[in-house]
Amino acid sequence: MASNKGFSLFFLHHNPTGSPPDDRQLNAAARAHVSRQALKNRSARPRNLKFVSYTPETMRHGDGSGPSTRPNDTYGEERQVSAIADRDRGVTDPASRRMSSCPLRPAGWDPFHSFAMSGMGRDEHLMLYYAFTTTWPQFGEFESGRRNFAQSWLWRTLESPAAFYAGLMGSATHYTIFCPTARIQNRILAMGLKWKIQAIRAVRSLIEQHQSGSPREFTNSDLLAIFVLAIHGSINFSDEPEPHPLSPFATYRHMHVYGRLQPGKEHMNAIYYIVDQKGGISNIDQHAFGFVLPILDMLYNARLDTPPRYPCSRQLKPMVQEGLWAPDLEAHQKLKTLGECFRTSPDASLPTAPYLEPKMVKLLEVMAEVTVALDHYCRRGPGAPDSLDVLANNCDWASHAILSLPPYIPLAMSRSDLDQQPDIDTTTILHEICRLCTLLYHDMVLLPTPPHTGTKLRHSTRVLCLIQVIQRKDPIEDLRAFDFLTWAMVIGGIAARFTKLQVSYIKLIEKVARDTAWEVIHPRWERYLWFNTFALRNERTMAPNTDIATRALIVTLKAPCSGKTTAEVAEITGLSVRQVNRIYARAIERGFNPITYKNHRLSYQ
Repeated sequence: MASNKGFSLFFLHHNPTGSPPDDRQLNAAARAHVSRQALKNRSARPRNLKFVSYTPETMRHGDGSGPSTRPNDTYGEERQVSAIADRDRGVTDPASRRMSSCPLRPAGWDPFHSFAMSGMGRDEHLMLYYAFTTTWPQFGEFESGRRNFAQSWLWRTLESPAAFYAGLMGSATHYTIFCPTARIQNRILAMGLKWKIQAIRAVRSLIEQHQSGSPREFTNSDLLAIFVLAIHGSINFSDEPEPHPLSPFATYRHMHVYGRLQPGKEHMNAIYYIVDQKGGISNIDQHAFGFVLPILDMLYNARLDTPPRYPCSRQLKPMVQEGLWAPDLEAHQKLKTLGECFRTSPDASLPTAPYLEPKMVKLLEVMAEVTVALDHYCRRGPGAPDSLDVLANNCDWASHAILSLPPYIPLAMSRSDLDQQPDIDTTTILHEICRLCTLLYHDMVLLPTPPHTGTKLRHSTRVLCLIQVIQRKDPIEDLRAFDFLTWAMVIGGIAARFTKLQVSYIKLIEKVARDTAWEVIHPRWERYLWFNTFALRNERTMAPNTDIATRALIVTLKAPCSGKTTAEVAEITGLSVRQVNRIYARAIERGFNPITYKNHRLSYQ
């Protein structure tokens, strides 16, 4: 076979139709190379084309382009090993999972073996392989959607230098966050900076052409390059503790990774401009952007406390009626209980709760249903959703709805401003607390982001301020409003853990805990929005339905536990002594030491 050594790195021609390109869209050199490789592959492996995969060990040797081939080997050295070994990623990384080589289906194609990428070094091969097998498959719903997404992104990446280098940079950034203990991390991080510079130069050239009046329009590949650069505007590598056990949605679509990234304003403005120029979000490549651009739009504007720019692309689906979910007995009971206090009376026999604004009712109903389905998914068993993909549609609808809801009180108003505004009544303040707590719950359970975004701290700060304003007004006589405020204190208190606000929340919760028994108030919370997370579900001594979020909060905040022994705390919370000690130990490991042990009793530090 002819050698590739004389070829330079080239890219596929842009495909304006949005469909996967074929060999007619390749340039002459690519067609010749594909023909040679296809003939060789048909004779060697006609039905089982696979990616060439690499280990960090192979990456440390040489700087040649691609894998080496032996003279008598007609297929080349196909390495059936993981691209990243567990020891390189570290056994302490909770988000890590083994990444194996990805065999293609019959009649598939191999982008690293069939196309003339002779200018690519081993780092480029590794990062493209990592993107195709680890990062891109996180998007799209169900197997077909993920396959279409990954294939579309690969085609777009190979269509332009800007998208190619941006893709390498994005993959390198994800790798450094997802695999923090890998031995090759420093080199990949350095290469990522190099690729970012190359991507920015290529994008700048495209923009200059556009500004000079070039008839060339922005392509989907150009949009992809700017999209990736926007996501990776800046990175927060700090190790911040999570304030609560993670929802399964926290790692869905790798939100625990992308939540550390701060989108760049200039690139986001460029995205909005290009999409507008192309006639709106419905006129761009839906396989490439249909799932991810609305999410980026929501996350970017959520940080700014502004509504999403794009309309919601989701339509609510009746999960039960469409056979996507068959609630079991426990789920049916939860559907009756969860969110009960956010419903209106069907016959109008009872007045609407003072904290409930009518346009919040449907949104809260959907969030409660998704929560119950998520709980059933965690418990498994007959009728449970097969995957989080089943819940993603309604979850994204709810996300767009709550993020689009404007504040009832201007965000710029401080506590003193509120005290001096007699025209802002208690009902309006309750409506705003309800909106903010729904945003907090959304950020904890449905579209969770890591603490690096500052979302939980921002909203919990506002909730605390509004609760204090209400407490200085006339006493709350409506029992429904009192219970609602208690729920708001707990939601805000969970979000404020490991921050300067937690002491203030502790004091609020202590007052309630002194006057109300645990057995009385805990069931009331479950009539609002509440998710029983299972952070300790593997503990043999823990019942599978134990409400860890609630009990960990009570233990850590010490609301009813000050001055108690660990045995007494265990009795109050229903945990074992071992589990109480473990919760304390984990809090201390994360830099939070709220208590001291003195004579085997607990006290505030």
